[in-house]
Amino acid sequence: MRYLLGVDLGTSGTKTVLFDENGNTLSSKTIEYPLLQPKNGWAEQDPKFWYDATINSIKFVLEDSKVNKDDVVALSIAGQMHGLVMLDEDGKVLRNSILWCDARTQKQCDEITALVGKKRLIEINANPALTGFTAPKILWVRENEPEIYDKCRTILLPKDYVRYMLTGNRAMEISDASGTNLLDITNRVWSDEILEKLNIDKSLLPPIIESSSVAGHITPEIAALTGLSEKTIVAGGAGDNAAAALGTGVCKEGDAFVTLGTSGVIFAHTNKPSIDPLGRVHTFCAAVENSWTAMSCTLAAGLSLRWTRDELYSFEKEQEAKAGSDVYNLMTSKASECPVGSDGLIYLPYLMGERSPVLDPNARGVFFGLSARHTKAHMTRAVLEGITLSQRHNLDVLHQMDINPVKLTACGGGAQSPFWRQLLADILKCEIVTTTSKEGPALGAAILAGVAAGIFKSVEEGCTKLVKTSDKKSSTNASVAKMYDEVYKMYSFLYPTLRPAFSKLDTMRKKLDGEEVAKYKEVTDVEFERYGKVITDIDTSKLLSLIEKTPLIPGTDYKASVDYLEDPSVMPVLKNQVFGGLNIQFGYCNGDNKGLNCLEYHRNSELNIAATDAVLMVAPMTAVHDGIIDTNDVETFIVRKGQAVMFYETTLHYAPCVAPGYDHFKVGVVLPKDTNTDRPQGVSHEGESGCLTHNNKWLYAHKDSSEAKANITTGKLIGKNLFID
Repeated sequence: MRYLLGVDLGTSGTKTVLFDENGNTLSSKTIEYPLLQPKNGWAEQDPKFWYDATINSIKFVLEDSKVNKDDVVALSIAGQMHGLVMLDEDGKVLRNSILWCDARTQKQCDEITALVGKKRLIEINANPALTGFTAPKILWVRENEPEIYDKCRTILLPKDYVRYMLTGNRAMEISDASGTNLLDITNRVWSDEILEKLNIDKSLLPPIIESSSVAGHITPEIAALTGLSEKTIVAGGAGDNAAAALGTGVCKEGDAFVTLGTSGVIFAHTNKPSIDPLGRVHTFCAAVENSWTAMSCTLAAGLSLRWTRDELYSFEKEQEAKAGSDVYNLMTSKASECPVGSDGLIYLPYLMGERSPVLDPNARGVFFGLSARHTKAHMTRAVLEGITLSQRHNLDVLHQMDINPVKLTACGGGAQSPFWRQLLADILKCEIVTTTSKEGPALGAAILAGVAAGIFKSVEEGCTKLVKTSDKKSSTNASVAKMYDEVYKMYSFLYPTLRPAFSKLDTMRKKLDGEEVAKYKEVTDVEFERYGKVITDIDTSKLLSLIEKTPLIPGTDYKASVDYLEDPSVMPVLKNQVFGGLNIQFGYCNGDNKGLNCLEYHRNSELNIAATDAVLMVAPMTAVHDGIIDTNDVETFIVRKGQAVMFYETTLHYAPCVAPGYDHFKVGVVLPKDTNTDRPQGVSHEGESGCLTHNNKWLYAHKDSSEAKANITTGKLIGKNLFID
């Protein structure tokens, strides 16, 4: 009998499983290690954790099974993806690995997007620049730890590092390389274009190998440490999810699985690259040659449940361990006693930021709707539901890519829970099946090892022989699914609502941590999204040349419509491309204003084109209560010269202020025609209409402003007046 080793190198631990050539498990061993978080949102591990766990777990299963070492013909590793391992010229590790769930690199992601172009990056790599991926981590080290970067001679991923330690050969396997942001996904090679634009030396990247190819053999040193034979073949292996796909039999068109490990994944196999143009889910090379995968990733799926266990059930965990039971069983049992929707408690599983499908490193976990009647059981069920709702959010994106599985194979720890399987069936509206093996990634790694050793002619043959469906299945309960439709509507509503708040929270945390932050946010930042957006698909050069002709006088000067600005060469573009065919007027607002005197709105969107940098003070219309708004509700943003900013009609704003480095501002103002008309006759001076000015705008004026002193409006801007210093 021949034997195969599958090593599952995860974030919380490494599990090694010894299989015979028929897929039967002889022995397994898991060794856990810590997640290091030096700062909020950071996640690191010492690569020695993985190496030691791999060596010791292999040694354990060989001793435990008592098989002949010469009969263990091959092994391969399924590994956590994206982690950056940097080696010096002697092959020594230079720093802790920055992991897939680390969220520190948004600045570097922005740099990559600017250098390569978001559209072009997705065309080449099938994915946008994401904080979890490897390329931004490389740039972060180059920018923040240049002495380490200068010593770096090889970049590897976690399982590729361990394989290097086992064989002495440096290489990067194809499915894992897909998650670096540096691979040409279609042609399955390193992208010279991306590397050149990012100024990354190609020599830092090792050769690419296929998942089932022979990567090397066990070295004498490793043979002595583990008990393996030096003849043991080491295959390329795969990223954890690519390996899990094989371990659940997903290896051909139409196959899909859902896994609930530390992260949560929906993974579909395809014979051609299927790319989401918004980059909300990932397209990677599959562990099967000449095929690809579409994959979503919820960063904190099982991690959320583990957090719940550690923080809310520490006493029960200890008691259950003494009784020889798993506290997770107790948790799910208690959760099952709560009603669908957890009595109105919704959980967003963004403990480590989020990747799919919201792409937001600043997102954070939320319990929404918490009341005094909620218990730990409610919170546990809300966590389980929130994790599963996040999978539905991702499945919706796959549907938009015309990937429509009706059956999903479940794997990972969550697949063993009948309660959680039923949640999946009801929330995802798919039949949920499982396999007889609980070793998804490890079994997939063993299948790859078997192909490398010649036991199987192909990956497909290996899957057919080793992967068997179990009788643990769950079908959708139509009435419960309908209830979860309502819960999902609420879940889907929360992230867009909280998105600006997550970004503001990140800024607050940085300030509290003593980090330097920009004094003013940019109009391109997330916080501005609820006020308006930058219009990027119009050429502002001609507009700027026109605006620069406008006069500049002391104070603030506003003209709603100016003949020479309404040039026939620019008006059709503004009218048709920006305002959808509405008749428009083009004026200007210039001056040397440095204070917030008033806020206005006029039931129309307004386009501002900045001919200089300027500071915008804005607030949401929802902040007005009975004709009064507080300056505490006002936010400040920089608009840069050449930017065209559309304010929504629900946004309160007024004349810009002078930006740092300038002594005046010049801004073009485009509005629908006749927006600034005389005040309608006979308008009531009560309620909201009492805030209407002489030129048909709703105006909220601070008591210190000339408008307030002239009694132009009864709307009030209370609180401390704001000035640009």
